[in-house]
Amino acid sequence: MPNSIHRTTIASGHLGKMIAIAFLSVAAFFAGPPPAKADDDGGIRLVTQNMYVGSSNAALAAAQTPQQLLAAVATIYNNILASKPAERAAAMAREIARHRPDLVALQEAAMLRTGNGGPATTVRSDLLQLLLDELAGLGHRYRAVAIVPGLDAQAPSALGFDVRITNQDAILVRADPSDELQVSNLQIEQFGIKLSVPTLLGPFSDLRGWAAIDVKLRGQRFRFVTTHLDSSVPAIRVAQAKELLVTAANTSLPVIMAGDFNIAADTGFDPSFPAYQAIINAGFTEAWQSKRAPDPGFTCCQAENVLNPTSLLNHRIDLVLFRGGFGVADISLIGNQPADRTASGLWPSDHAGVAATLRLPSRRVDNR
Repeated sequence: MPNSIHRTTIASGHLGKMIAIAFLSVAAFFAGPPPAKADDDGGIRLVTQNMYVGSSNAALAAAQTPQQLLAAVATIYNNILASKPAERAAAMAREIARHRPDLVALQEAAMLRTGNGGPATTVRSDLLQLLLDELAGLGHRYRAVAIVPGLDAQAPSALGFDVRITNQDAILVRADPSDELQVSNLQIEQFGIKLSVPTLLGPFSDLRGWAAIDVKLRGQRFRFVTTHLDSSVPAIRVAQAKELLVTAANTSLPVIMAGDFNIAADTGFDPSFPAYQAIINAGFTEAWQSKRAPDPGFTCCQAENVLNPTSLLNHRIDLVLFRGGFGVADISLIGNQPADRTASGLWPSDHAGVAATLRLPSRRVDNR
């Protein structure tokens, strides 16, 4: 097989979106009309958005020979470029800017790079940086205070170069010196329980994890957590949810968790629904269910090429959950209407985002 790789795997991603080759280690690093003013004064505004890598794993999953694998990697690369990451990031930035969130939880904020020989370093797309730049261009500056490392995989392709996909989740905080919002106690962990699958090229572990920050806003403190649970095996998803409760959510502070939980919260028939129930049993309230029921609030999933003219969203898996005295002032979906599509007819992501304004608990805390 051309272009030797030191460590090779086949990877699976969100809801079977991505399989790639050559696992590389990564490390954590730092890196509508607006809501009513009354909500601004009494609450915390947040958005959670799965940005979508830009391709499924279908071609690679079907590959049976090295030559087919090379062709499949090329297909994934071309699919990602065809999804026009910059155009989609601009659309997501417009939606986020319209809601002016204090905190943003991102999943699948992926990078696409190419190269030959060593680690690929030529950036073809960086969804996180594209989003930050677009937001800044709209007058909304954010900083990435947490980045959760996920899959970092590189493989030779039929295009004559290696393709590298780096998947990550992130927490953004509004960078406004006039804001009263302060963050501390960054925590980033990977789940001890994760998907591991045998492949033609050796075993693969699908890294998933969470990030948490403690937030102080107008004299009140709470913890903000984001995660992206396993998309392939319900039992793993349940185990990760329970792990999340004894790690990130293990605090006396009020807690908000926002992210792609890969649990169809709109139906108890989902085999991973026990994960949702475990979170509710731990004292959490789902913001959408609390404010919008019986509206199902579907957030997933559009077609692989995100060009479907009619929305295909049919499950609510992107969630905002809270514990500790918050109230729901408002919550809505973003990027789910035909008018939200880009000039090329692309949905901003295969997921709708969720924008929420939560009223802060009435209890105030000291300045420690």
